[in-house]
Amino acid sequence: MRNWSILAVGFAVSLHAELRFARIGEMQGSVEVQAAARDAWRPGLRNMPIAERFWVRTGADARVEIELDEGSVFRLGPDSLAEISDYTRLSTGQRITLLSLDRGLAYFTGSPSDRDATLLGIPGAQLNVRRGTRLRLDVTEEWSHAAIIEGQSKLISPSAELDLKEGRMARLSPSRTGKFYLYDEIPGLDMDRWSESRDRALAGVNARRFPALSYGMADLEAVGTWIESSQFGTAWRPPAVENWTPFRDGKWLWYEGLGYTWVAAEPWGWLPYHHGRWAHGGEGLGWLWVPSKDLAFRAGEVYWMRAPGIAGWGPLAPGEEWRPRVRGDAQAGGLPQLFLNARTTFAGFAADAREIDPAGVTGRPKDALAEATFALALPSVTVAAAATAARPVLRVGITRVMPLIAGVACETPAAVAASLPEQAAGPGAGAGPPEPAPVASAPSVFVGVPAPTPLSAPPVETYYVAPIYTGVVVLNPQERGSREPRHPKQAKAAEKPPEPARPAMPPAPKPAPEPASPAQRVPRNDDRMQRNAVPAPAESKTSRQSDEVPRAERNSRKNQ
Repeated sequence: MRNWSILAVGFAVSLHAELRFARIGEMQGSVEVQAAARDAWRPGLRNMPIAERFWVRTGADARVEIELDEGSVFRLGPDSLAEISDYTRLSTGQRITLLSLDRGLAYFTGSPSDRDATLLGIPGAQLNVRRGTRLRLDVTEEWSHAAIIEGQSKLISPSAELDLKEGRMARLSPSRTGKFYLYDEIPGLDMDRWSESRDRALAGVNARRFPALSYGMADLEAVGTWIESSQFGTAWRPPAVENWTPFRDGKWLWYEGLGYTWVAAEPWGWLPYHHGRWAHGGEGLGWLWVPSKDLAFRAGEVYWMRAPGIAGWGPLAPGEEWRPRVRGDAQAGGLPQLFLNARTTFAGFAADAREIDPAGVTGRPKDALAEATFALALPSVTVAAAATAARPVLRVGITRVMPLIAGVACETPAAVAASLPEQAAGPGAGAGPPEPAPVASAPSVFVGVPAPTPLSAPPVETYYVAPIYTGVVVLNPQERGSREPRHPKQAKAAEKPPEPARPAMPPAPKPAPEPASPAQRVPRNDDRMQRNAVPAPAESKTSRQSDEVPRAERNSRKNQ
């Protein structure tokens, strides 16, 4: 049975375990993100966390690299719009990832584990990514292209599914999902070189120390040093900078469900602020990042201080369970282990502030302990109910899936067709011979296999018509264990029915009458096999006829 199943929404949501966050890495030009429809678009920042339902868009001559927590990479080229449609982790540990490209150019490189489900959505189809895959997506108003640079992926559309192998490209029309083309070559683009250079840079990362924390590890390998500490074990030391302290170069941004989250300005500032804590080692080692033992994403583990109009913070030590003194809590209180006034960073703060930026702050307390008090956290931001920014309509919303235990699901063809916007036929939309009439009230699938031509020119198409059934037309070979023949020679062998058994005749002076040969049986629904049956050579037929005469009868004739 195929690994397709659909779960009820309530049951699927109950299986969610923890939030997942991706990271904005290399970027150039104008990049913007939007967390929700009520939020305004804001500039994207390196090391900015992005989560499920986040939108990312790029301007002209812009590009951005998004690193996922399981090691995959999703890149956007100029004038592109994409959404992290599904980015969840179930309580079973399975990760569900659906990245949707609405327009523009995107690249994906990754190797999801066997337990995880990773899909890429484009208008008109989605791709089920397999291990060791590199692919390119290109979406315009009229066409969607999916090219497999390395590995293979399963292309799933409302009318069919097939394995798209390395070196091949599929072309689909979002407004006519029953028609697509296959190319045997992938035309090159200028952005291909940038994506390949980033793949080479990330491929050389030594992630053996912490294989589960591969995203952002390349930045640590490029700068800093790894050391073995008798107190903390394996730790990473950042480049030496005079008077440097953690949680100072960057800003806090508000995230629903997470609170104020640190976005570091240091190029390497991803893993050290969200997956571990900072320690100040002796013997001249300075600051060290000590990775955490679990994989949970942290907003930034610090102690907080409050004063009128300002807020302060500083790093907590590894393993430290500190909380401020409150009335009735005898075990709370005291100073954090790493607290020093010089290590505490201050910034202006007002209620419902979505951003806390220490850059250019004035009014820093000279004596933090005398002018400020410790706090467990800053007050939460009040979420406005009214939307403040228009959110575009995702054309690939038809590919959104619910979390699953095993596999993925897509909507029915009827639901997909109803959700697609009508588009006017552009140049090339009517290329090729006219479409035949529908077969049995169902449209037809036109699979084009043209010679490689530039995408700007209409391809030379060869049409193969096949009826669409109510389910999915599976174009893959038979699975193992199937009794149906897979090879043409095996199919011909299956067409020949078995010969009737020869009856055993007792010896007698007179030959016994020859029993009638049973009629050959042809499968009821296999008329094609009966028409295409190849007759045996004449010599074989003569030999078989002589063999069908009983032995006793041949001996009797010889004696006569």
